Amino acid sequence: MAAIPLLPPLFARPWRLRAFAAVPTLLASVREWRIPSLLELFPPITLAVPKKKVSHSRKAMRQANKGLKDKQNIVSCPGCGEPKLAHQLCPNCYSFLKRMWKSAPIEQPEKM
Repeated sequence: MAAIPLLPPLFARPWRLRAFAAVPTLLASVREWRIPSLLELFPPITLAVPKKKVSHSRKAMRQANKGLKDKQNIVSCPGCGEPKLAHQLCPNCYSFLKRMWKSAPIEQPEKM
């Protein structure tokens, strides 16, 4: 029987040493990896921008719906006849009642 020659240990081979020496630097670069932002993934030219300028006419048509609407719920007050909003107190009558309540003497309840 022929004797099996013993191989030198793995780290004793000089051509393997260079490969194992690079492993810590590879692992360090993996730990420093980060997710890029959107601007790094896509160039700014691909982000959403209008193709053409919006004309003054189209801009005015879009904003026409934002105008003030006329009130449809204005009625006359049954007490004084002044105009007021429906289902609201009349400001004229309320101020009159408020003045009356403030000028009236405060009644103290009798203690038993």
